[in-house]
Amino acid sequence: MSDLRAGFCDWRMEDAPCDYCGTGEADLLLSTPDRLFGSPLTFRLVVCRKCGLARTNPRPTDESLAAAYRFAHETPAGPPNRCGPPRGLLRWALMNYRGYPPMGAGEPSAAPGPGARPSPVTQTLLAPLAAMVLRRRKAAVYLPYAGEGRLLDFGCGSGENVARMAAAGWKAEGIDLSAEAVAAGRAAGLALRVGTLPGMDLPRESFDTVTAWGSLEHVPSPLATLRAIRDVLRPGGRLLVSVPGLDSLPAAWFGRAWYPLCLPLHLTHFTRATLSRHLEAAGLRGERFIPIRSGGYVRESFRYLADDTGRRVHRALSRSRFIVGLLVYWALAARRTSLMVVLAGRA
Repeated sequence: MSDLRAGFCDWRMEDAPCDYCGTGEADLLLSTPDRLFGSPLTFRLVVCRKCGLARTNPRPTDESLAAAYRFAHETPAGPPNRCGPPRGLLRWALMNYRGYPPMGAGEPSAAPGPGARPSPVTQTLLAPLAAMVLRRRKAAVYLPYAGEGRLLDFGCGSGENVARMAAAGWKAEGIDLSAEAVAAGRAAGLALRVGTLPGMDLPRESFDTVTAWGSLEHVPSPLATLRAIRDVLRPGGRLLVSVPGLDSLPAAWFGRAWYPLCLPLHLTHFTRATLSRHLEAAGLRGERFIPIRSGGYVRESFRYLADDTGRRVHRALSRSRFIVGLLVYWALAARRTSLMVVLAGRA
């Protein structure tokens, strides 16, 4: 959240019950200063006594959140980064092992290369290579191509992911509450609309895939949003959702200095178990959990820790590529990274 601007102080707070079970009783897990805007307030992260879901409480009212986002993004949203189609081995793996349509001419069609359509025997022999390519971090955004290739990106901003998926052959469109961001994406030729779920009149069962990158933790009711997403998914459709993992190793190491807490903008804080339970309650079935490494989260957490402790060693550790890399790969090996991605199907 490095693009936020300091100085917003007009926080109006309200108590909110647990999104999963509706209970108001909760225990304090931690509290943090307003690191994002620099107001004198302290924000609280609590855990529901009944079901264990963590939430920010009290939390900003909807009006206060809208004002904060407008304040933070007074600079007009820029156009999305230009995204070309996947290239090289990634393109070859997507076309031959995830069902993607041809993405244009390129290199010679000798296997393994873009445009190659190997025989079943060759495809079996090359499957380990494809699996290695598709395990790479930059391949995580490319879900298996499905149906007519209709994709909705929830919380799309100015449309960078929409542009990326459209370049890979999807009929991609996006929705976002920021009129400025949507206007910037539209100016770049992307199919974006202002709105959220629930709240938009989208046809039922109209999308093969929905993606929600870093959005679910921002909405007032993730359960209501997931149910609305299920309604627009076709039978057999899939959702890819990414959220910070409160049960990650970096969250345990850094505590209230863990960068992805982002209080008070993140309203719900998921563990793998609570996210899986939310998906199930919404009529979605978790299929695959993908840990994603992020050195930036670890670096920023060390900086927050340095702010809290005043110790120069923590500031120095934030600049150590060796230490940051070591912690990132430790969390990745344990499958407990700061950022978790879950692929779910419509039940």
